Amino acid sequence: SRRQRQMCIRDRYYTYDILAAFSALTRLPIWRIVTIPKEHYQRVVYYWSVVGWLTGPLTALVILGLGQFLPVTLAVTIGFIFRILLTGGMHEDGLMDFFDGFGGGRTRERILEIMKDSHSGAYAIIGFVSYAALWIGLLGWMPLEAAFYTVMVGDPISKFVASNLPRLLKYARNEESAKMKVVYEDRPHRGLFILAAHFGLLPISQWSPAGWWMLLFSALTFGLLYLLMKRRVNGYTGDCLGATFLLCEVMSYLAVWIFIL
Repeated sequence: SRRQRQMCIRDRYYTYDILAAFSALTRLPIWRIVTIPKEHYQRVVYYWSVVGWLTGPLTALVILGLGQFLPVTLAVTIGFIFRILLTGGMHEDGLMDFFDGFGGGRTRERILEIMKDSHSGAYAIIGFVSYAALWIGLLGWMPLEAAFYTVMVGDPISKFVASNLPRLLKYARNEESAKMKVVYEDRPHRGLFILAAHFGLLPISQWSPAGWWMLLFSALTFGLLYLLMKRRVNGYTGDCLGATFLLCEVMSYLAVWIFIL
């Protein structure tokens, strides 16, 4: 029937979107198994919190498992490296480019030019080392169980928060100059927001009220980064997205220290 055909098309639409998200945002070799049409990569950022249900729990389990026989700080450090390998380091690469561009650039054109450059400058190195020290330091001094829940909850929450950047800002480059040769849709249908919010906020129910404080700090960090990007480049790039996620996440860890521990 017509309704069945429509449901089949809709299901295929979401399936390809989700497969594209895992293919683009992790190192899972999905592209070797399934050929995904290019247009589905234009929405992958809105499924970021869905991907967080893989990257967050897996990283948290690595920390919890290793923490049974290693010092928590060492387990957290290995967990940090594990997630970089799982995602291909794309978010960390974006963070470094973000620090380089916004730290060394004075004009919109110069900021975008620096972020496009594959070489890492002083701002990139200092920024990444500072971020890594905060990530490992904040988690490494927590009790093991608290570190486990913090990562499991903080990853999808912060990915959901960061995924709203394309809804508020225009892409600062054109499709040809984009790293992935894809520009994200700026006005996706409303159902995608509901889906992203569901996957991003549901983990809070597993760790309340800590999860709500983490969401608040993540959202406040997002707001400050949004204002910075709007003022400096009047838009966003893929590097800005990666940096937004990581900075929102690490600030959400700070909330656990301030209000819970």
